[in-house]
Amino acid sequence: MDWTMFCEEMNVCLYQCGCIAQRLRGKVAKEEKEPEEHQLSTAVSDVDRICQEVILVKALHIVPEIEVSGEEIEELPSDMKEFFSRNSSRYVLVIDPVDGTDCYLEGGNEYAHMLGILDQETGRFACGLVYFPELSRLYYAIRGVGSFVVDKLFGKAEKLQPREPPKTYAQVKRLEERDYTAFSKAGFSLDTRDNKSAAYAHIMVAEGSLGAMVARHFHGYDTAITSVIIEEVGGVVLGENGSVARYEKAMPRMPLVISSDSPALAEALYEALREQ
Repeated sequence: MDWTMFCEEMNVCLYQCGCIAQRLRGKVAKEEKEPEEHQLSTAVSDVDRICQEVILVKALHIVPEIEVSGEEIEELPSDMKEFFSRNSSRYVLVIDPVDGTDCYLEGGNEYAHMLGILDQETGRFACGLVYFPELSRLYYAIRGVGSFVVDKLFGKAEKLQPREPPKTYAQVKRLEERDYTAFSKAGFSLDTRDNKSAAYAHIMVAEGSLGAMVARHFHGYDTAITSVIIEEVGGVVLGENGSVARYEKAMPRMPLVISSDSPALAEALYEALREQ
């Protein structure tokens, strides 16, 4: 599959999702899903469901044999769910239709539409796209090609360049007090900016304005799609054993993920946790 062509096609699709989200802003009700272990937010809305279906219908025309995984897959209409359940492929389309649903419903700007392609043979992503409607900005990466940012629909793609990141870290939720202590002893400082979505925090890492993102017990969806964007800038995404994170189609919660543009920073954070 030509993943460059795929990203170009899905760019337009994510723009359409952004238009839907913006038009329905303030007009959809907040719902609550059944909470899981470690889950602090259970917010969902019809925008999540609509955007998921828009993405799947578009992907179906490009790669009809693709397998799919998404946070709201169980909400699909039965005929669409049945169709995708028959597919068998090395590659999986992974969707987070609205990352930061709380942020979206509260009127914030940091929510995003995300999708990527998981290579089940390697456990890593072949490509990933993250679109922020309120910023009119798309970030995407293709493994072996690079990471890019595009402003406005059909804007020029600019390649993200490696930068020396600060010795800072951020977390969206679930870090423990002992983690903060360990990082402080290792010379890291907490970035106190209030990140409203995991996508936004990870893009700050990819751009080099944040040293690292440390996530405990996050669904794979929250770190997987951005992983290839960070890796293609020269960074690394580590799992709980300190090796490169690998993902599965079901996107289970992962005990620990450390993402950084600087492999040295990521390894130092992992060692700080291992020694505590």
